[in-house]
Amino acid sequence: MRATPLSRIISRSTRATLITILMVVNVLAAIATIISAYGGIIDPDLSIFPALMSMMLPGILIGDLLLVALDLIVRKWSMTFIIAISWLVSLPPLLTYAPMNIGNHELTPEEKERSFTLLTYNALHFWDFRGNVPGLESNSTIDYILETDADIVNLQEVEFIKTWPLWHITSDQISRLNARYPYRMVDINNQLTILSKYPFNYDDIPLPSPMDVRMALFRFNIQGHRVNLFNVHLESIGLSMADKALYQNLFDKAPGSERAIRKELSDVKHQLISKLAVAFRKRADQARFIRHTIDSIGGNFIVAGDFNDIQGCYAVRTIMDGDMKDAYAENAFGPTITYHGNRFYFRIDQVLYKGDMKAVDIERGDIESSDHYPLLTTFVFDGNSP
Repeated sequence: MRATPLSRIISRSTRATLITILMVVNVLAAIATIISAYGGIIDPDLSIFPALMSMMLPGILIGDLLLVALDLIVRKWSMTFIIAISWLVSLPPLLTYAPMNIGNHELTPEEKERSFTLLTYNALHFWDFRGNVPGLESNSTIDYILETDADIVNLQEVEFIKTWPLWHITSDQISRLNARYPYRMVDINNQLTILSKYPFNYDDIPLPSPMDVRMALFRFNIQGHRVNLFNVHLESIGLSMADKALYQNLFDKAPGSERAIRKELSDVKHQLISKLAVAFRKRADQARFIRHTIDSIGGNFIVAGDFNDIQGCYAVRTIMDGDMKDAYAENAFGPTITYHGNRFYFRIDQVLYKGDMKAVDIERGDIESSDHYPLLTTFVFDGNSP
């Protein structure tokens, strides 16, 4: 019998080893996908690991696609089913992250009569995130609000509405806002502001000590319907400028020595992750309080604003609690981001609702004068309701 060449034996052995490694990587990627998709189910008081994994979902999905491509290249078709099964198991949260709603809902004349629009926007105090824009004659954020002409404008990080030359807020803009929105309230302490074409009352909710959160409850009369609106600005991550610079350095700096890389990763772990953990837990408490308030009041509810957390997170799931809907997941196509500052690219602004109305459209504005993008939602009341 002719002996098999050693090179062929080594080749077969090496190939088998590489295929085994590829199989293990596929299995680990599938597990990571499922954990990151469902991470929001776990209370961060028990563990913050699932919440951190949820924030990594976009990167994990990209890794999944690269693995599938590699599986096809090496002709291991069966391995692609490992990733496919993880996507199938994770389908509900994946469709919240990247909805697949095709086409726009064109309102009939009768539906338009029963509709109203809500703009939610963290306006960054009307500062301009882009810095000094040459030739700017008026405030871009206010121009966008006026151009959008939403029925209700739900603002965070706005503690005044007045002329301010430093940020190009003109008297004409203020006059137009006042004429457009006869019903207004500015919460100086919480930096929450409502501009409305419909009358509303402010409900001063006592917060349990020591909870510290920016939220305000407004009760609207919209076309004869009672609608409660929670304008929320949940707990921020609380990163300092040094923390943000550290995060950016991970992307900007050229690769250094292994020791330097390990030090930077250690700094990220201790500075960023520890602050994320505190924020996750505080938002969980705040979400439980919001949900308790919703249950105690009942009726039509909208919870909108800057959640400082992603879709499907524990705070969002707690507020939704099975009977609220995510307006973006219901109407949009594909993933999006609403925060673009400091390279933290996430959808952290949310519009949740329940009651005798339906969100039929949502649009993300592309204006970059704030570090957040705005969301404009169209609601239509049920035809059989008063």
